[in-house]
Amino acid sequence: MSVARKWIAQVCVAVAGAAMFLPWHVNAGLGGNQTVRGVSTGIGRILLVICIVTVVLVQLRWRPAWIGAGFAGAIAIRELVSPSGIGNPDPGLGPQIAFITCAAAVVLLGWNMFAGVAAGEGRDPGEPPRWFFSGPLGRRR
Repeated sequence: MSVARKWIAQVCVAVAGAAMFLPWHVNAGLGGNQTVRGVSTGIGRILLVICIVTVVLVQLRWRPAWIGAGFAGAIAIRELVSPSGIGNPDPGLGPQIAFITCAAAVVLLGWNMFAGVAAGEGRDPGEPPRWFFSGPLGRRR
């Protein structure tokens, strides 16, 4: 099940990065008739780079990769709440998809991280399981 959670989380973060090619701002510009894609804004490019780095970190099995997905989701929700642009733009479809998929990735990666810690990943095979504490407090004698 752990592998499925990682793959689904990677797909979610990749979809969030691909959402930067969708409309980011609608009714933007001084005339209010422009549609801006996410990759043409600085924040959209940052979100795309964060998504790529997060996919690589998940592939490298780095447990706190959920932080990258959470940061990308925070950027997307910021653009939904207060869009940055010229004029009074409305948020497009890109930030909405990015926020939903990043939220799903954070849940899956957090779940995977806590499940891996509870299962004792990275522990020596001969070492007995530790319950609730690590170090000398967790050893039963």
